[in-house]
Amino acid sequence: MTRRSLVRGWPVAAVAVASALVGVLVGSSLGRPTAGPLPRVAAMTSLSQESFAVCTAPIDSTVEGFFVLDFETGDLTGGVLSQNTSKFGVSYRYNVLKDLGFKPGKVKNPKFLLVPGLAGFGGAGGGRMASSVLYVTDAATGVTVAYGIPWNAQQTAGGAAPVMAELVPLDIARPRGGGAKVQ
Repeated sequence: MTRRSLVRGWPVAAVAVASALVGVLVGSSLGRPTAGPLPRVAAMTSLSQESFAVCTAPIDSTVEGFFVLDFETGDLTGGVLSQNTSKFGVSYRYNVLKDLGFKPGKVKNPKFLLVPGLAGFGGAGGGRMASSVLYVTDAATGVTVAYGIPWNAQQTAGGAAPVMAELVPLDIARPRGGGAKVQ
């Protein structure tokens, strides 16, 4: 390359560099997506067979609970693992039969559904509740009871002794003639 060709070529190079700079500036001002943290996803599970139904439910933003409904006894039990000890730091127990309209000793071959759901409330009676509720449904009648899960994150802190708590019946729905009528 001669000096003369370099002198004639500099305007082309200057235009190319200026165009690249303008492209970078315009591109950055168009609001490109930022690479922030990925959103959290809450996954709840539920499964049943002939004798039991099980589910998981978020308790707060860092931990979930595991719950089991025994069809034969009507006992709804569960627990939350302590993040410090990896053992159940809080356990729950409640018998659902009376709430669903069963008479003691008269239950024959009941079938239930157990489904978790999200709830954003401060709790029944001023108590602190988990961010989920448990819905238990009698598969024969459709009667459903919502249960709150008492929760205090301090209960699983440290190596404290396990805590036993009772689930809290919140409300009942009776789809066959027992609820409010739709107008």
